[in-house]
Amino acid sequence: MDALGIEWPLLLSQLVNFLLLIVLMRAFLYQPVLKMLAARKERIVQSMKDAERVSMAAREAEADKAKVLDEARREGQEIRAQATRDAEKIAQDVRSRAEQEATEIRMKAQADAQKQVELALSDANKQIADLAIMATEKLLGRELANKAEQQRFIAEFLSEAGSKGK
Repeated sequence: MDALGIEWPLLLSQLVNFLLLIVLMRAFLYQPVLKMLAARKERIVQSMKDAERVSMAAREAEADKAKVLDEARREGQEIRAQATRDAEKIAQDVRSRAEQEATEIRMKAQADAQKQVELALSDANKQIADLAIMATEKLLGRELANKAEQQRFIAEFLSEAGSKGK
């Protein structure tokens, strides 16, 4: 092979050098790079898992927030409805009391008016009786002996006349 210009000792030394270079590169360069790539891949996978877990936690927190808000709205509506019912009940109670007081005032006013009418009629009857006795005494020219009997007679007459007039 000398004709081709190949020198066996040089070729063998270059082959040994090349194999030695491969072994050294594999030991000091390729393995650390592979370890670094594997560690990076592991970090990326872990980051993806963490991101998914955080995303899941965020979705759960959002769902919990929506649940809490719905519950708060529902409770607010219940409180508002209860307050409305309470206000309506209070208003009805106030109206009932006002109507009752108005009825009592009206009944008392009617009773007072009736008493005033009866008092006025009684006073008028007494005055009429006194006037009738005075007129009778004046006509007769003397005083009547039994004034109590005369007043009873006139009172009976006026009560009969009053009941016929009604």
